[in-house]
Amino acid sequence: MTITCWVIDDEPAAHKGIELALTAHNDFRIVYHGYSADEPALGEKPKPDVIFLDVDMPRVNGFEFLASWQGALPCIVFITAYQQYALAAFDNNALDYLLKPIEQPRFAQMIAKVRQRLKEKQLVSKHSAVEQWYQQVVQQTSLLGLSVQTDEGLFYLKQKDIIYIEAVADHLAFYLNNKTLLSRDTFKRLSQKLDHNFFFRSHKSLMVNTAHVIKFERGRFGDGTLVLSNGASVKLSRRYKAILANIKPSSS
Repeated sequence: MTITCWVIDDEPAAHKGIELALTAHNDFRIVYHGYSADEPALGEKPKPDVIFLDVDMPRVNGFEFLASWQGALPCIVFITAYQQYALAAFDNNALDYLLKPIEQPRFAQMIAKVRQRLKEKQLVSKHSAVEQWYQQVVQQTSLLGLSVQTDEGLFYLKQKDIIYIEAVADHLAFYLNNKTLLSRDTFKRLSQKLDHNFFFRSHKSLMVNTAHVIKFERGRFGDGTLVLSNGASVKLSRRYKAILANIKPSSS
């Protein structure tokens, strides 16, 4: 993993010192040298993993630079000749505070801190990605499953197995390959639960799973009949005929 760095210091010698100190740490790469903290180009550059930052600079100092930063801060390491700013630096979320001239053992300690912090950030990012993936799976699972309450008990169905649903008096009949379930449910409630990529109303009393449509047979008055995978034939009224553009069954 390459750790990208900015160096922002008004003294060219400081840039050279940091470059020399980094030669012992080949996973760190300086991608930007800035000699003031108010350069307009800073806002357009890809954000680095770490910024080596001076405190006392003309026009905009290191703390003012951090106050104007947009978004999450990268790792901030102050490298300065002044001891008295250390407390303020840590109050401004600095990861470390080094004094000039750079001492290699102390610099190596800071490098270890940066690596550890970036490793922790990476773990947090992975955890967030896994959590997001899990929530997507949960959402997808909820779309693919459907609970149906009947007089015989509560059934949990896979939506792909439901061929069609029919309103019968004050019940809904769920037709599957090997059985039919009767439930005191409503199309209104189901419309919030069913996956609308597959289920559609073919008639005011019918809801059909497009995955089980085998054929469309034209009627005499603009309506028609849908032949389903279990051999059943159900009505397709003129009102709902536009749905054919989405399911594209074979015409008789």
